[in-house]
Amino acid sequence: MKSSVRIFSVFLTLVSGCATFKTPVLHKPVWEDTSAILANIQGEKQNLSLQQIRDTLITNSSKLTGFRAKADLALTTPDAKGPVRCTGLILYQSPGSLRAIGAKFATTLFDMSSDGNRFWLYIPPENLAYTGASNTFHRIDAFGISIFPGDMASLFNYREILQGKSPTLETWPAYWLIHMLEVDKEDVNLKGNLLIDRVNAEVVRCELFNPDGSVRLQAVFTNYTTQNECRIPQKIDVRWPAYDTTLSITFSDIAVNCVIDPKLFTLTIPEGAHIITLN
Repeated sequence: MKSSVRIFSVFLTLVSGCATFKTPVLHKPVWEDTSAILANIQGEKQNLSLQQIRDTLITNSSKLTGFRAKADLALTTPDAKGPVRCTGLILYQSPGSLRAIGAKFATTLFDMSSDGNRFWLYIPPENLAYTGASNTFHRIDAFGISIFPGDMASLFNYREILQGKSPTLETWPAYWLIHMLEVDKEDVNLKGNLLIDRVNAEVVRCELFNPDGSVRLQAVFTNYTTQNECRIPQKIDVRWPAYDTTLSITFSDIAVNCVIDPKLFTLTIPEGAHIITLN
């Protein structure tokens, strides 16, 4: 009898365990699901037309003429065993000038500048420099990564992203989704998407597409702060799906529209460095 009771007790325990077991929730990556970010944006939802949203984005973007900040950077690539982390400095000057310097343990790992047309990348540990067009992907063998130098500067300039596009609008309870289309006589091509929260009318996610329709870049903007009447994201997460590469940037000590010497955007390559010109 005691044996039967013991077996029955074990059975109840197993049944109870099965009844309370919950399937683990699989969270989608932020590139696909921004619901958690949108849920943290509190306030009254706005009702704006497509033209009003477009004008708001361009107006707010136009307020930003210069940007300087310290940055914590984390890069993941298929060739790296884990995130490559470093600290650095980011300088931006409208419309497309960018300077990015990364260092670790007081050693400069890289120094890159781009004027929107051409970029230079110097790698001091290798005494090696790369140069090429800013508006295309380049393979940087020294790091085992592929970069699109013009992408980062464009993320500060929505006028450039929206310019020359024919936008359409989807309205959802928490956000607007603008599809940026390129229309010619025969074809309609999707060039990009902007997901904008309906409380502050700020971009939460940006997607840019290649001519073949594949996603070139995805960027997520969070932790906005107000600096000198400009709204600036304190964190930008960027992903290049084709190369399975991500870059996370967290800004601190942000200075907006401060005076930046134009000479700072000119990268001086040391004499004797090996220069590789990329096509």
